[in-house]
Amino acid sequence: MNKPFLAPLLLSLLLIGCDTTPKAERTHELAPEGVFSASLSKNLALIGTTARGNAELWQLKPKQLLHVWQHTDEKNGILYTAISDDEKYALTAESESLAWWRIADGVLMNVWYLPNISSITLSADGQFALIGLEDKAIYYSLQHGQTRYAFKHESSVTRVDISASNQLAITGSSDETAKLWDLNNGQEKFSWAHQSKLSTVAISPDDKYALTNEGLGTIRLWKTQTGKLYKQLGPRLITLSSATFSGNSKYLIGGRVSQRIDLWDIRSGEIISYWRPKKDSFWKPSAATILALTFTANDRKIYSIASNGYLQLWRK
Repeated sequence: MNKPFLAPLLLSLLLIGCDTTPKAERTHELAPEGVFSASLSKNLALIGTTARGNAELWQLKPKQLLHVWQHTDEKNGILYTAISDDEKYALTAESESLAWWRIADGVLMNVWYLPNISSITLSADGQFALIGLEDKAIYYSLQHGQTRYAFKHESSVTRVDISASNQLAITGSSDETAKLWDLNNGQEKFSWAHQSKLSTVAISPDDKYALTNEGLGTIRLWKTQTGKLYKQLGPRLITLSSATFSGNSKYLIGGRVSQRIDLWDIRSGEIISYWRPKKDSFWKPSAATILALTFTANDRKIYSIASNGYLQLWRK
């Protein structure tokens, strides 16, 4: 064995031996070829597959494929997905089409054609969608097929979220701003400037906090009542690809683009645990991104889906 090969091999063995991060309780390979997009609820996972170009809805426990959905005959790929909190409806989006599905029987409720879709989410009851577009986000009544509000930005809306109460919405954009909106009247409540494109936004279940994170920036928590910065969570340079609050709004989990999951205590601002999801190979670099996260089992456990197609369950 030559020395150029031996050195990285020994380093890999050393890193594996030193990795003391907690192991997953369960690991399932949902899509061996990888996934473009993923969403999680307490009992369901919705993925947009890379090779097959369709969407697959999975029951988490026991693991079971419930539905396979596709928009068109063309396999452009499902770029965005969403599941309503009540688990009655789902959304899937290609770059220029949006489909609304009923989960109980898999029926397609409707399809809309919109240009340059860049992000989506569903209200808790699945009746409204917040859709990021090229220069705005629209708050859309799916039942009536009508735009209720349009939320203006200067460029593409990369991230969106609707509060569990359906009172607030947050949008993050390539124009380096995140904005909080009142869904009772469609008015802008606050606008928060950043230094680069927004990578993740979220609203806590109790409506008290809004989370924003830009590419290679800190995680910021804002008070939704005042718009004031509540806390910054470290490390100093981090890019979140997904984030969600616990049901009691005391904890935050964030998934990184670099295949790591962090758990923060919001009050202390400290990382209290972290995990490294499954890699395809110990001997090769991995670039899998954490696409979706959710708390389950009364906030005691966490599900994750990475872009390499693995679904994993972690104990907090």
